[in-house]
Amino acid sequence: MARTPSTFDRLTRLESELERAEDYTAWRQAAAELDELTDAAAWRDSDEPDVYDARLLKAETDELIRRRDAGDALGLVDAVASTLQRHLGDLAAPELYAVSLCGTQHTVHRWHDAVEQALLWLLEAPVPDIDDRQKLDRFEQAARLHGRSALVLSGGATWGFHHLGVVRCLFENGLLPDIFSGASTGAMIAAGVCTRTDAELADMFEDTDQIRLDGLLPVGLRRAARNRAWLDPAQLEAVLKNNVGVYTFAEAHARSGRLLNISVAPMRSRQKPRLLSQLTSPDVLVHSAALASSALPGLFPPAVLQARTRDGSTAPYLPSERWADGSLYADLPKLRLARLYNVNHFIFSQTNPHALPVAQLTARRGVLPTVAGVASAAARAQGGFAVDMLDRITRRRTGPVRMATERMRALVGQAYRGDIDIHPRFRLELIGKMAVNPSRADLDTFIQEGRRATWPLLPRIEDQTRIERVLQRCVRTLRARLGIAGKQL
Repeated sequence: MARTPSTFDRLTRLESELERAEDYTAWRQAAAELDELTDAAAWRDSDEPDVYDARLLKAETDELIRRRDAGDALGLVDAVASTLQRHLGDLAAPELYAVSLCGTQHTVHRWHDAVEQALLWLLEAPVPDIDDRQKLDRFEQAARLHGRSALVLSGGATWGFHHLGVVRCLFENGLLPDIFSGASTGAMIAAGVCTRTDAELADMFEDTDQIRLDGLLPVGLRRAARNRAWLDPAQLEAVLKNNVGVYTFAEAHARSGRLLNISVAPMRSRQKPRLLSQLTSPDVLVHSAALASSALPGLFPPAVLQARTRDGSTAPYLPSERWADGSLYADLPKLRLARLYNVNHFIFSQTNPHALPVAQLTARRGVLPTVAGVASAAARAQGGFAVDMLDRITRRRTGPVRMATERMRALVGQAYRGDIDIHPRFRLELIGKMAVNPSRADLDTFIQEGRRATWPLLPRIEDQTRIERVLQRCVRTLRARLGIAGKQL
């Protein structure tokens, strides 16, 4: 007589299926079965009183549906504005996505459905005393008040190829933000994405052989000593031109519609780091920005940025300045992105070796992650105090000592967490692959692990970017209807 599988056996099987899933469909199926087995599916049918007011949310959902069904356009405008202002914050609480693998509670999903349907109905329905031009003004204002999302790709040397898997996963599921920021390897990946159209991006993921992987070429000892750098920048530049193309930031935006931002760090004291973009440096060549952002001291020499001139030739941009690895000062530049694009929702893909292990541990629940989080915060506080003391000593100095102090301050002071954090599984065997060219097999593994790291977060990303995406869709539709083109969202 065959033995009936125990609950433990089923749990083990489903967890193994999650680990071995080759695509999101297979992962989602195993996740749904696991939710049923652990009663997480039943939790989705309940309400979470300690996180949000479910009764009020249900009442506002019913109100949106009632006004839409009654054709009450003006009343629906007021109802949408009121419910968005009330619920924008609490429905993004991480606790709402910590129980079920397949998403949060159905009460929250029904509210999102009602808001989306209301906005799309208002887009097409006649509203008394409001024409399409006024509709556009109102939708644009709503989009500004709601804010925007950005995908921020950290540094991480060869580990940064995990970002390709994160991008692929979001792209395949229609969740790729328009705003990108990258530093070091993250800058290379962001540049390759933001210089491609959607069709070209899909083609790249279908045929990754078009991506060159031989950017790290050691130089001889004599040259390394002379340049204080172990790797050849000309080799990396050639690889970047292949992978990114030769476009300015403005040209990249015109091609893809995406908003690319690359962090670069100064090589002299009292110079500020830059966030290069089509707004701040439209004529700078993207591949030169990615090269500068990847110039980690000791591995690559600092770089001079290159720009396209009015006659179409290439010339140095700020020729007296040299720039280096952007992750030294602005690995995840939240404040500048907020100021430039009204970003208030950050999706971080984190692969930096000094941040990844701690980020993975503290993202979990339980006693050990809590202790690790407290220890990490204490270490940062002590590090900040030590850097402040060193800053007082070196404030009047110039040269390497002052530069080192400024870099230490920047590293200690950086925020390494966003609203949603994606990080691949940290494995000790990756240490040996951190600063070497990946093989084709390595690239496939990095991409697949990046996708796997993103799958559990897709329901949360979809929910927390849903209203933004609907508002942008409405704005674009109205602009096209009115013949308005080229205006920045």
